[in-house]
Parts: sequence; C-alpha cells; structure tokens
Amino acid sequence: MHANVDVGFQEALARLRVVKDSLRPAERRIADLILQDPRSITTMAITDLARIGQCSETTVIRMAKALGYRGYGELKMAIATQLPHPKTNLYEDLQPGDSLQDIAGVFIHSCIQSFSDTLNLLNIDDLEKAVESIKTSSKVACFGSGASGYVAEDAQQKFLRINVNAWAFVDPHQQISFANGLGPSDSVLGISFSGFTRDVLESVAVAKGNGAKIIAIVGNPRSALAELADVALTIVSNEAPLKSGSMITRLCQLAMVDLLTLGIAMDRKEEILEQFSRNQRLISDRASQLRNLRG
Repeated sequence: MHANVDVGFQEALARLRVVKDSLRPAERRIADLILQDPRSITTMAITDLARIGQCSETTVIRMAKALGYRGYGELKMAIATQLPHPKTNLYEDLQPGDSLQDIAGVFIHSCIQSFSDTLNLLNIDDLEKAVESIKTSSKVACFGSGASGYVAEDAQQKFLRINVNAWAFVDPHQQISFANGLGPSDSVLGISFSGFTRDVLESVAVAKGNGAKIIAIVGNPRSALAELADVALTIVSNEAPLKSGSMITRLCQLAMVDLLTLGIAMDRKEEILEQFSRNQRLISDRASQLRNLRG
C-alpha cells in the first residue's frame, strides 16, 4: 500500500516502530537511525543516510518500500508531516534526576503518541471483522501471559457485561485445555505485544486447528501470532525499555479491548442499556438490604 496524504503521511514513524524488528539487519540499522533523530532525516540525502548506516542506497529504498512508500523521498515527506513542533520532543527519554513534573510530561506525551499511532494504524475493516466474530461466537476464550494476561482478564469482564460468553485464562495448561474444546462456532482473543509468546501461540494453534476463529492484539503485524490470526489488530507502544515497563503497552491493549466492547455494545444498544438498568436496580436493592440488616 502506498502512502497517501490522508493516512500514510500520518503513520510513517508508527509503521517504522511496528515493523522494525522484522526487517533485515541492514534495513533495521536505517530504521534505528530514523527513529533516533527523525527530524534530521527530513533534510538528509539518501547517499548520506546510506553512508551513516553502512549500507547501500538500494537498502534504504527497500526499507521505504517495506513500509508502503514508493521510495526514500516519499518516506521523508511522510516523516516531515508527522513531526511535532521542535519545542515538543515526544521522543526524549527520562534521565536520572528528572523531576516528577518531567516524568509526568514524558509519560503522558508517550501515552498520547502511542494512542495516536495506534489510531493511525487501525484498520477499521479488521476491527469490524473482529467485532462480528466475537459478537456471533458461542464461546470466546481470552488468552494472555504476564501483563497481557491482565488484559485478557479485563476482556473477559468487559465481554460478560455485554452478554458475550467469555472466559479468560493465563495459566498455559488451562489455556490449551480450553482451546482443545473450542470449535468453528467459537473465537479466541489472543493478546501478546511481541506476538511470539509461546504459551499463547500453542493454545491459539490448538484452537485454530479445531476451527475456532482467531483475533489477535499484537504489536508486530508480522509476528507468529498475527500470522495465525484471522484478524490481527495492531497496537503501537512508544515507551522506553526498562523505564516504564509495560504500562503504555498495557494501556493500548486495554484500549483495543474497549473498542471491541464498544463495537459490540453499540450493535446491541437497547439490550445492553436495559441490562445495565437491571444491574443497577439489583445493586441498589442489595445495598438497601445490607443497610437494613445493619440497622
């Protein structure tokens, strides 16, 4: 897909972050150089970039085409239109001795950039397919490991509230056992930022082998999990390693779960609103009973 003014020019750096790890070593060096100082790239000739990256000009062009652009010139233009104002450096990292205000500023800006990048890369057709798959499934299994496991549990809670029969498992033995009982009328939501989490991959593969539909929330659209999935939803996280941990990644994953939930809920609006109303009445009645007992 070639870049265009409406979409491609807004997502150049986001695309680069997502596909970087799947590029060839020489192409990855160029990608790292661009991400380290994207502003300088906009005025740099291809010969200079190739020299600094210790590669051929053909390698630079090949990397640009891997991102969906016709060549280096179009990639430069895309990056130039996306860069923030020079006084707002969203790519800075936290340093020892930074004030709490500095930390808050960098963290919030990183969150905003990650959400913006995720939105720019969001394929609405894929989101609609994922919503339809979950909405029409008899059972939905939510699989994740580590921090992504908490997102899987959140997905189960959200789906249950909108009348989707959902289960969440973070234990690999429980995941694979439940996956083995799924079939063509069921779906799996597999969550892994790397897309290479072994336990999740094994369980998803078993479910897919039984005919279940696979929806993935990943950070790498070329990952093993994305390849297994019928629909892969990509999130982009801009947090620096060893600084924020997985906080921003988890927030983006949770946001994607919320998008799926909202998509299903809007299609069942009257039904969901009536259910929420009943739930509120039940909770209110229970609170009144407890107050009477204590009284």
